[in-house]
Amino acid sequence: MSTSTHNGLWGPSDARASGESTESAPVPPSTLAPPLRTLLRTFALQDIMMLTYLVVVRLLLTRAASSAQQIGASRVTEVCIGVVLLAVVVGRLLPGVPAIVRKAVYGTGLVGVLLTNYLVLRDLLPVIRPDSVDAALLEIDIALFGAEPSLVLEALNVRPVVEWFSFFYFSYFFIGGTYMLFAVWLTRPSKHTTAFAIGTLMVFCIGQLGYMAVPGYGPHQFLASQFHGPVNGGFFWKCVWDTVQAGSAMKDIFPSLHTAVPTWFTLYAWNCSKDDPRWKWPARITGFFAANIIFSTVFLRWHYAIDVVAGLTLAITAGVVAPRLARLEQAWRERHGFRGAWIFS
Repeated sequence: MSTSTHNGLWGPSDARASGESTESAPVPPSTLAPPLRTLLRTFALQDIMMLTYLVVVRLLLTRAASSAQQIGASRVTEVCIGVVLLAVVVGRLLPGVPAIVRKAVYGTGLVGVLLTNYLVLRDLLPVIRPDSVDAALLEIDIALFGAEPSLVLEALNVRPVVEWFSFFYFSYFFIGGTYMLFAVWLTRPSKHTTAFAIGTLMVFCIGQLGYMAVPGYGPHQFLASQFHGPVNGGFFWKCVWDTVQAGSAMKDIFPSLHTAVPTWFTLYAWNCSKDDPRWKWPARITGFFAANIIFSTVFLRWHYAIDVVAGLTLAITAGVVAPRLARLEQAWRERHGFRGAWIFS
Protein backbone atom coordinates (compact mmCIF):
# COMPACT_ATOMS: atom_id res chain seq x y z
CA MET A 1 0.00 0.00 0.00
CA SER A 2 1.44 3.34 -0.97
CA THR A 3 2.00 5.82 1.85
CA SER A 4 0.26 8.41 -0.31
CA THR A 5 -3.02 6.83 0.73
CA HIS A 6 -2.43 7.75 4.36
CA ASN A 7 -3.19 10.85 6.33
CA GLY A 8 -2.20 11.70 9.89
CA LEU A 9 0.04 9.48 11.95
CA TRP A 10 -1.60 6.11 11.41
CA GLY A 11 -4.55 5.75 9.08
CA PRO A 12 -6.05 6.03 5.63
CA SER A 13 -6.87 9.46 4.29
CA ASP A 14 -10.33 8.31 3.18
CA ALA A 15 -12.36 7.04 6.12
CA ARG A 16 -14.62 5.07 3.80
CA ALA A 17 -11.61 3.25 2.36
CA SER A 18 -10.63 2.31 5.90
CA GLY A 19 -13.98 0.71 6.52
CA GLU A 20 -15.66 3.47 8.53
CA SER A 21 -18.84 5.26 7.53
CA THR A 22 -18.76 9.04 7.14
CA GLU A 23 -21.22 11.88 7.31
CA SER A 24 -21.11 12.34 3.53
CA ALA A 25 -21.94 8.71 2.77
CA PRO A 26 -25.38 8.16 1.21
CA VAL A 27 -28.03 7.47 3.83
CA PRO A 28 -30.56 4.77 2.93
CA PRO A 29 -34.17 5.18 4.07
CA SER A 30 -34.72 3.77 7.54
CA THR A 31 -37.52 1.43 8.54
CA LEU A 32 -36.84 1.91 12.25
CA ALA A 33 -39.22 3.86 14.47
CA PRO A 34 -37.66 7.24 15.46
CA PRO A 35 -37.16 6.43 19.20
CA LEU A 36 -35.60 3.06 18.38
CA ARG A 37 -33.47 4.63 15.66
CA THR A 38 -32.14 7.22 18.12
CA LEU A 39 -31.35 4.57 20.70
CA LEU A 40 -29.54 2.29 18.24
CA ARG A 41 -27.65 5.19 16.68
CA THR A 42 -26.47 6.38 20.09
CA PHE A 43 -25.10 3.11 21.49
CA ALA A 44 -22.34 1.19 19.72
CA LEU A 45 -21.41 -2.40 20.50
CA GLN A 46 -18.45 -1.31 22.59
CA ASP A 47 -20.75 0.79 24.79
CA ILE A 48 -23.14 -2.12 25.29
CA MET A 49 -20.22 -4.37 26.24
CA MET A 50 -18.93 -1.91 28.83
CA LEU A 51 -22.37 -1.30 30.31
CA THR A 52 -23.16 -5.03 30.42
CA TYR A 53 -19.97 -5.70 32.37
CA LEU A 54 -20.75 -2.91 34.83
CA VAL A 55 -24.33 -4.10 35.36
CA VAL A 56 -23.14 -7.67 35.97
CA VAL A 57 -20.61 -6.43 38.53
CA ARG A 58 -23.26 -4.32 40.26
CA LEU A 59 -25.59 -7.32 40.47
CA LEU A 60 -22.81 -9.45 41.94
CA LEU A 61 -22.17 -6.76 44.54
CA THR A 62 -25.87 -6.75 45.41
CA ARG A 63 -25.57 -10.39 46.44
CA ALA A 64 -22.50 -9.77 48.61
CA ALA A 65 -22.62 -9.11 52.34
CA SER A 66 -22.87 -5.45 53.26
CA SER A 67 -19.58 -3.83 54.29
CA ALA A 68 -17.68 -0.61 53.76
CA GLN A 69 -15.84 -2.22 50.83
CA GLN A 70 -19.10 -3.49 49.31
CA ILE A 71 -20.74 -0.09 49.57
CA GLY A 72 -17.68 1.68 48.16
CA ALA A 73 -17.31 -0.70 45.22
CA SER A 74 -21.03 -0.41 44.50
CA ARG A 75 -20.84 3.39 44.40
CA VAL A 76 -17.82 3.32 42.11
CA THR A 77 -19.58 0.92 39.76
CA GLU A 78 -22.69 3.11 39.68
CA VAL A 79 -20.60 6.20 38.93
CA CYS A 80 -18.88 4.30 36.12
CA ILE A 81 -22.26 3.42 34.60
CA GLY A 82 -23.18 7.10 34.74
CA VAL A 83 -19.88 8.15 33.15
CA VAL A 84 -20.34 5.72 30.24
CA LEU A 85 -23.90 6.95 29.65
CA LEU A 86 -22.75 10.58 29.77
CA ALA A 87 -19.87 9.89 27.39
CA VAL A 88 -22.21 8.18 24.92
CA VAL A 89 -24.82 10.95 25.06
CA VAL A 90 -22.24 13.73 24.64
CA GLY A 91 -20.35 11.78 21.99
CA ARG A 92 -23.27 10.87 19.75
CA LEU A 93 -26.54 12.48 20.82
CA LEU A 94 -26.28 16.07 22.06
CA PRO A 95 -26.57 18.62 19.24
CA GLY A 96 -24.19 21.53 18.79
CA VAL A 97 -21.18 19.93 20.50
CA PRO A 98 -17.88 20.35 18.57
CA ALA A 99 -16.49 17.11 17.18
CA ILE A 100 -13.24 17.45 19.13
CA VAL A 101 -15.20 17.76 22.39
CA ARG A 102 -17.35 14.75 21.49
CA LYS A 103 -14.28 12.64 20.83
CA ALA A 104 -12.48 13.85 23.96
CA VAL A 105 -15.42 13.20 26.27
CA TYR A 106 -16.25 9.84 24.74
CA GLY A 107 -12.69 8.49 24.53
CA THR A 108 -11.68 9.76 27.97
CA GLY A 109 -14.88 8.40 29.48
CA LEU A 110 -14.45 4.87 28.18
CA VAL A 111 -10.72 4.63 28.89
CA GLY A 112 -11.19 6.19 32.33
CA VAL A 113 -13.93 3.73 33.27
CA LEU A 114 -11.82 0.81 32.03
CA LEU A 115 -8.89 1.91 34.21
CA THR A 116 -11.10 2.64 37.23
CA ASN A 117 -12.67 -0.79 37.03
CA TYR A 118 -9.27 -2.41 37.32
CA LEU A 119 -8.20 -0.24 40.26
CA VAL A 120 -11.43 -0.97 42.19
CA LEU A 121 -10.82 -4.73 41.95
CA ARG A 122 -8.61 -4.61 45.04
CA ASP A 123 -11.69 -3.89 47.17
CA LEU A 124 -14.23 -5.58 44.92
CA LEU A 125 -12.75 -9.08 44.55
CA PRO A 126 -12.63 -9.96 48.28
CA VAL A 127 -16.23 -8.78 48.59
CA ILE A 128 -17.58 -10.88 45.73
CA ARG A 129 -15.34 -13.93 46.36
CA PRO A 130 -13.62 -13.95 49.77
CA ASP A 131 -12.30 -17.47 49.11
CA SER A 132 -9.51 -18.62 46.77
CA VAL A 133 -9.04 -21.62 44.48
CA ASP A 134 -5.23 -21.73 44.43
CA ALA A 135 -5.22 -25.42 45.39
CA ALA A 136 -7.37 -26.33 42.38
CA LEU A 137 -5.21 -24.29 39.99
CA LEU A 138 -2.09 -25.93 41.40
CA GLU A 139 -3.61 -29.37 40.85
CA ILE A 140 -4.35 -28.51 37.23
CA ASP A 141 -0.77 -27.35 36.69
CA ILE A 142 0.64 -30.56 38.15
CA ALA A 143 -1.78 -32.67 36.09
CA LEU A 144 -0.82 -30.87 32.88
CA PHE A 145 2.90 -30.33 33.40
CA GLY A 146 3.93 -32.88 36.02
CA ALA A 147 5.11 -30.15 38.39
CA GLU A 148 4.36 -26.55 39.24
CA PRO A 149 6.34 -24.51 36.63
CA SER A 150 7.02 -21.58 38.95
CA LEU A 151 8.77 -23.94 41.39
CA VAL A 152 10.81 -25.53 38.61
CA LEU A 153 11.85 -22.13 37.27
CA GLU A 154 13.32 -21.15 40.64
CA ALA A 155 16.54 -22.68 39.30
CA LEU A 156 16.87 -19.50 37.19
CA ASN A 157 16.50 -17.21 40.20
CA VAL A 158 19.66 -15.17 39.63
CA ARG A 159 19.71 -11.40 39.43
CA PRO A 160 20.49 -10.87 35.71
CA VAL A 161 17.67 -13.23 34.69
CA VAL A 162 15.25 -11.77 37.22
CA GLU A 163 16.02 -8.22 36.12
CA TRP A 164 15.56 -9.10 32.44
CA PHE A 165 12.10 -10.54 32.98
CA SER A 166 11.15 -7.93 35.59
CA PHE A 167 11.82 -5.24 32.99
CA PHE A 168 9.43 -6.90 30.56
CA TYR A 169 6.82 -7.57 33.23
CA PHE A 170 6.91 -3.88 34.17
CA SER A 171 6.71 -2.84 30.49
CA TYR A 172 3.15 -4.21 30.40
CA PHE A 173 1.83 -0.91 31.77
CA PHE A 174 3.65 1.17 29.14
CA ILE A 175 2.53 -1.11 26.31
CA GLY A 176 -1.07 -0.73 27.44
CA GLY A 177 -0.80 3.04 27.62
CA THR A 178 0.92 3.28 24.23
CA TYR A 179 -1.71 1.21 22.44
CA MET A 180 -4.55 3.13 24.07
CA LEU A 181 -2.93 6.39 22.97
CA PHE A 182 -2.40 5.35 19.37
CA ALA A 183 -5.60 3.38 18.82
CA VAL A 184 -7.97 5.86 20.45
CA TRP A 185 -6.29 9.23 19.89
CA LEU A 186 -3.59 9.15 17.21
CA THR A 187 -5.12 6.83 14.62
CA ARG A 188 -7.69 8.02 12.12
CA PRO A 189 -11.06 6.37 12.94
CA SER A 190 -11.55 3.15 11.00
CA LYS A 191 -12.78 -0.40 11.34
CA HIS A 192 -9.55 -1.05 13.24
CA THR A 193 -10.48 1.50 15.91
CA THR A 194 -13.76 -0.30 16.47
CA ALA A 195 -12.01 -3.67 16.49
CA PHE A 196 -9.50 -2.36 19.05
CA ALA A 197 -12.29 -1.16 21.35
CA ILE A 198 -14.28 -4.38 21.06
CA GLY A 199 -11.25 -6.63 21.49
CA THR A 200 -9.83 -4.67 24.41
CA LEU A 201 -13.16 -4.69 26.20
CA MET A 202 -13.52 -8.41 25.54
CA VAL A 203 -10.13 -9.09 27.09
CA PHE A 204 -10.56 -6.86 30.14
CA CYS A 205 -14.23 -7.49 30.88
CA ILE A 206 -14.10 -11.26 30.43
CA GLY A 207 -10.74 -11.37 32.18
CA GLN A 208 -11.96 -9.44 35.20
CA LEU A 209 -15.09 -11.58 35.43
CA GLY A 210 -12.68 -14.51 35.39
CA TYR A 211 -10.98 -13.04 38.46
CA MET A 212 -14.34 -13.10 40.22
CA ALA A 213 -15.15 -16.65 39.11
CA VAL A 214 -11.67 -18.09 39.81
CA PRO A 215 -10.06 -16.03 42.61
CA GLY A 216 -6.53 -16.82 43.70
CA TYR A 217 -3.36 -15.29 45.12
CA GLY A 218 -0.81 -17.03 42.90
CA PRO A 219 2.29 -19.11 43.66
CA HIS A 220 4.22 -16.23 45.30
CA GLN A 221 1.78 -16.36 48.23
CA PHE A 222 0.14 -19.78 48.12
CA LEU A 223 3.44 -21.63 47.64
CA ALA A 224 5.66 -19.21 49.59
CA SER A 225 6.90 -21.93 51.93
CA GLN A 226 7.99 -24.15 49.02
CA PHE A 227 10.39 -21.65 47.45
CA HIS A 228 13.97 -21.74 48.70
CA GLY A 229 14.23 -17.98 48.95
CA PRO A 230 12.82 -14.66 47.75
CA VAL A 231 13.04 -13.45 44.16
CA ASN A 232 16.64 -12.28 43.65
CA GLY A 233 15.91 -9.01 41.89
CA GLY A 234 17.25 -5.48 41.74
CA PHE A 235 15.91 -2.20 40.38
CA PHE A 236 13.30 -3.52 37.95
CA TRP A 237 12.09 -6.20 40.35
CA LYS A 238 11.59 -3.47 42.97
CA CYS A 239 9.57 -1.48 40.39
CA VAL A 240 7.38 -4.52 39.79
CA TRP A 241 6.97 -5.30 43.47
CA ASP A 242 6.14 -1.72 44.48
CA THR A 243 3.63 -1.37 41.65
CA VAL A 244 1.88 -4.61 42.55
CA GLN A 245 1.72 -3.67 46.22
CA ALA A 246 0.37 -0.22 45.38
CA GLY A 247 -2.27 -1.02 42.77
CA SER A 248 -2.73 -4.73 42.16
CA ALA A 249 -6.03 -6.42 42.87
CA MET A 250 -4.03 -9.18 44.66
CA LYS A 251 -6.45 -11.97 43.65
CA ASP A 252 -6.31 -11.27 39.90
CA ILE A 253 -4.66 -14.36 38.44
CA PHE A 254 -7.11 -16.31 36.25
CA PRO A 255 -6.88 -15.60 33.39
CA SER A 256 -3.51 -13.87 33.21
CA LEU A 257 -4.16 -10.43 31.71
CA HIS A 258 -0.40 -9.89 31.59
CA THR A 259 -0.61 -12.68 29.02
CA ALA A 260 -3.87 -11.77 27.32
CA VAL A 261 -3.40 -8.01 26.86
CA PRO A 262 -0.01 -7.86 25.07
CA THR A 263 -0.94 -10.93 23.03
CA TRP A 264 -4.18 -9.25 21.94
CA PHE A 265 -2.28 -6.05 21.08
CA THR A 266 0.13 -8.10 18.97
CA LEU A 267 -2.77 -9.68 17.07
CA TYR A 268 -4.43 -6.27 16.67
CA ALA A 269 -1.26 -4.72 15.23
CA TRP A 270 -0.79 -7.67 12.88
CA ASN A 271 -4.37 -7.33 11.68
CA CYS A 272 -3.81 -3.60 11.07
CA SER A 273 -0.69 -4.41 9.04
CA LYS A 274 -2.85 -6.12 6.41
CA ASP A 275 -4.13 -2.65 5.45
CA ASP A 276 -1.13 -0.60 6.54
CA PRO A 277 2.33 -2.26 6.41
CA ARG A 278 3.68 0.29 8.89
CA TRP A 279 2.02 -1.79 11.63
CA LYS A 280 4.27 -4.80 10.93
CA TRP A 281 7.12 -3.58 13.11
CA PRO A 282 4.85 -2.64 16.05
CA ALA A 283 3.36 -6.13 15.76
CA ARG A 284 6.80 -7.77 15.82
CA ILE A 285 8.07 -5.65 18.69
CA THR A 286 4.90 -6.15 20.73
CA GLY A 287 5.07 -9.88 20.05
CA PHE A 288 8.64 -10.00 21.38
CA PHE A 289 7.62 -8.12 24.50
CA ALA A 290 4.54 -10.31 24.90
CA ALA A 291 6.61 -13.51 24.81
CA ASN A 292 8.92 -12.22 27.55
CA ILE A 293 6.01 -10.91 29.64
CA ILE A 294 4.23 -14.27 29.40
CA PHE A 295 7.31 -16.15 30.66
CA SER A 296 7.84 -13.58 33.40
CA THR A 297 4.34 -14.09 34.83
CA VAL A 298 5.23 -17.65 35.83
CA PHE A 299 8.95 -17.13 36.46
CA LEU A 300 8.31 -14.24 38.86
CA ARG A 301 5.76 -16.40 40.71
CA TRP A 302 2.67 -14.33 39.98
CA HIS A 303 0.78 -16.91 37.93
CA TYR A 304 0.17 -20.61 37.51
CA ALA A 305 0.75 -21.94 34.01
CA ILE A 306 -2.98 -22.60 33.58
CA ASP A 307 -3.57 -18.87 34.07
CA VAL A 308 -1.31 -18.27 31.06
CA VAL A 309 -3.17 -20.86 28.98
CA ALA A 310 -6.45 -19.13 29.82
CA GLY A 311 -4.95 -15.72 28.95
CA LEU A 312 -3.71 -16.94 25.58
CA THR A 313 -7.11 -18.46 24.85
CA LEU A 314 -8.82 -15.18 25.70
CA ALA A 315 -6.43 -13.13 23.55
CA ILE A 316 -6.70 -15.41 20.53
CA THR A 317 -10.49 -15.40 20.84
CA ALA A 318 -10.47 -11.60 20.84
CA GLY A 319 -8.07 -11.58 17.89
CA VAL A 320 -10.44 -13.73 15.85
CA VAL A 321 -13.79 -12.35 17.00
CA ALA A 322 -13.17 -8.58 17.39
CA PRO A 323 -12.38 -7.79 13.71
CA ARG A 324 -15.43 -9.79 12.60
CA LEU A 325 -17.71 -8.02 15.07
CA ALA A 326 -16.29 -4.66 13.96
CA ARG A 327 -17.08 -5.44 10.32
CA LEU A 328 -20.59 -6.62 11.19
CA GLU A 329 -21.29 -3.50 13.24
CA GLN A 330 -19.87 -1.25 10.52
CA ALA A 331 -22.11 -2.88 7.89
CA TRP A 332 -25.14 -2.66 10.19
CA ARG A 333 -24.60 1.01 10.99
CA GLU A 334 -24.09 1.85 7.31
CA ARG A 335 -27.22 -0.05 6.37
CA HIS A 336 -29.25 2.13 8.74
CA GLY A 337 -27.46 5.35 7.83
CA PHE A 338 -25.63 5.73 11.14
CA ARG A 339 -22.17 7.24 11.48
CA GLY A 340 -19.32 4.93 12.39
CA ALA A 341 -18.82 4.21 16.08
CA TRP A 342 -15.75 6.50 16.18
CA ILE A 343 -16.97 9.27 13.84
CA PHE A 344 -17.96 12.36 15.84
CA SER A 345 -18.13 15.06 13.15
